[in-house]
Amino acid sequence: MTSDIALLPVDARPVTRLLPAQLINVAGRSVRLPDKEILGFLKEPGDVAALHEWLRQQVHQVKGFVLSIDMLIYGGLVPSRVSPIDLSEAKKRLNLLKELKLENPDCLIFAYSTTMRLSNSYVNEEEKDYWSEFGKELWKLSFHSHRLEQTGEPDSQRVIEEVTRAIPSHIIKDYTETRKRNFLLNQYLLDEVENEVIDLLVFPQDDTSEYGFNISEQQQLSQLADEKKLFDQVLIYPGADEVASVMATRMVFELAHEPLPSFYPIYSGEKGSLLNAMYEDRPIAESVKGQVHALGASCEDEIKEADIVLAVNVPGKKQGDLALQLDLNGVHTADRNLGEWLHRMDRYINKGKEVAVADVAYANGADPAVIPRLLNKINWKELLSYAGWNTAGNTIGTVVAQSALVYLAKKEKKNFQKKNEEVLVLRMLEDYLYQTVIRKIVRETAPEGEKSVDLEGRVSRIFLERSQEWLMTNDMNQFLISDVHLPWKRTFEIGFLVQQRKDE
Repeated sequence: MTSDIALLPVDARPVTRLLPAQLINVAGRSVRLPDKEILGFLKEPGDVAALHEWLRQQVHQVKGFVLSIDMLIYGGLVPSRVSPIDLSEAKKRLNLLKELKLENPDCLIFAYSTTMRLSNSYVNEEEKDYWSEFGKELWKLSFHSHRLEQTGEPDSQRVIEEVTRAIPSHIIKDYTETRKRNFLLNQYLLDEVENEVIDLLVFPQDDTSEYGFNISEQQQLSQLADEKKLFDQVLIYPGADEVASVMATRMVFELAHEPLPSFYPIYSGEKGSLLNAMYEDRPIAESVKGQVHALGASCEDEIKEADIVLAVNVPGKKQGDLALQLDLNGVHTADRNLGEWLHRMDRYINKGKEVAVADVAYANGADPAVIPRLLNKINWKELLSYAGWNTAGNTIGTVVAQSALVYLAKKEKKNFQKKNEEVLVLRMLEDYLYQTVIRKIVRETAPEGEKSVDLEGRVSRIFLERSQEWLMTNDMNQFLISDVHLPWKRTFEIGFLVQQRKDE
């Protein structure tokens, strides 16, 4: 199995480190990954010096790098929000990109740098410590500062004055200076694209809304990229955890000199496709286009022109959030028709069309109405891909990446079926069974932050019991589950491996 790509992920979670490699494996390729131990843990940064040395060791072993700038500079996505290093040190660490390019000029460098998010909560688990006291106020300062700038609304000026009085000045100073450092580094990355050090640069929008410091920054980055005429080399769109999978897939096609497939989206509801998903700043249909474009592909207006039918399950009136148990009543409305949507999928498959499923009716989990009906209606093994996790961007990006890789494997007549089935089962177990069903049960019986119990052990036992039962019920007894764990020692996400029995 060829290994032409080295991936520096944004952190060590399975969805950011292992999933891109699992997807690439479907197409008969492999990805080189740094050891999990040097990638850090939550706010604890990765070993930047060791990671830089690992990258130097790969420079003549691979044909391309997919690099998280947050990991390269700060030691991870969460550390990028809390790291005390200054801009000069950040630029010094970034010089490694020039070093790699000089050492191997033909090597592709695809890089991504996440625009610093704003959490509208008092949870400081992934933020600076003061977020527990002033998180919502800082979010309001961000939202209304940009809203005032864009609209001149007087009520935004009033809110700004209120929260400015409520937040200590040294905290505002610290927060805005951290944002400024990250923003200036992102501006510097545009110079590296212009200087042909970086071949493709992505600025993913992590957990965003209509207004905010992050939106203002991205508008400025977009304008700068346009001024430099970097129209095809710089991409800005909602996402974060799925970006490595999309970029690595794009690199596989580029190194193979193969054209990417085109997509034809079909939605479970027309109205739902025009709704903004939670944590994103644009309609779901535009997020679909953004993820397809990031892959380097395009959507078609007619199904006969498309290589892949992208079946997108959308909410009726409003997307819900299964992790927070919010807005759950806006999904199942008369504004969509799951039966007709599933019937269309079945008909397309029977006609020999390739079909992939992106389930974005909810944030942070699969639609509980879809998987049982899908398994009853369709032979799941015939799907190119399925996902329904976290944000709409996370799900859509994963689906377009996996389906493109299966498309390539079929074109090259590779033996992909076994590995693809393992990824499909992994996503159904994680996105549906864990995120939608089990996580709520776990949180009711083992509350977040309960230190007196073995939280990971309890989650593992519940998950193994329920997953084995689910696999048996759905005639999937050939799949084995192992290495169940909580990557960040919390119930939000889970990690595990799926393999088929060797005798299957």
